[in-house]
Amino acid sequence: MKTQPFREKIGNTMLLPLLARARCGEKYPRLFRDPPAGQAAAALDPDPALWRMAEAAAPLYALRQDVLVWAARRYLKGHPEAVIVNLGCGLDTSFPKADNGRCRWVNLDLPEVIALRERLLPLGEREENLAADALDLSWLRTIGGNGDRYVIAGGVFYYFREEQVRRLLRAMARAFPGGGICFDCESPLAARLSGRVAERAGYPGAVMHFSVRDPEKTFRSWSPDFHRITCLRRLPEAYLDPKNLPLAVRLRLRGGFSAGMLKFAEIRFKKNNGFY
Repeated sequence: MKTQPFREKIGNTMLLPLLARARCGEKYPRLFRDPPAGQAAAALDPDPALWRMAEAAAPLYALRQDVLVWAARRYLKGHPEAVIVNLGCGLDTSFPKADNGRCRWVNLDLPEVIALRERLLPLGEREENLAADALDLSWLRTIGGNGDRYVIAGGVFYYFREEQVRRLLRAMARAFPGGGICFDCESPLAARLSGRVAERAGYPGAVMHFSVRDPEKTFRSWSPDFHRITCLRRLPEAYLDPKNLPLAVRLRLRGGFSAGMLKFAEIRFKKNNGFY
């Protein structure tokens, strides 16, 4: 049985990525599959206008999940029993794709978001939910310990102020030596455009505060505990394959990367001895 309309429960900005991934799996199954997103979407009754927005944004949100999953997998190759933290997880469904059979996965978000996750998205083995505010750094002690820690954050930092992002990243680097984080970010122009789209769509509260032109240059000065900073500036090969996506979609995605409007940054943290 479907729930009452989702818009009565929580912001549509969290639902859009879920619907977009579900739609992408339907339209482009050679490229992307996300059965948990499809199952959760089927249990909801969102505004039809949101489904139309999801249709247009489907490949973009699929790309975001894929890039972050690939980053987590890379880290797990060298740290197979690490804890992966999905920061500001929303209704993300990355764990089954990233799971190596040995890691521990923590979905972290605000209490009302976690409550909804627990209704819609069953937990897998070695997966848990943590209700916490990302900006309240006490969660770092909850996750802490002596093991390896790696963070993914999709669509999260846009809504924070730059000083909040800086404080959070610096704290992570101190709390998770030898770990790292991968997240998406936009250029200042892209952030302004995203804000206008959200406002036209009727979500004036979805203000994009954080943007960055050159992640490597910007983040390097933020902390001596950052070891290696890299930025994905090229569309992954799977998203360039004509068998997977039509030309118009490929051109739109590639244009966003080429113009520097969409980027994925990874920061690896130094170990305690200063070497990674």
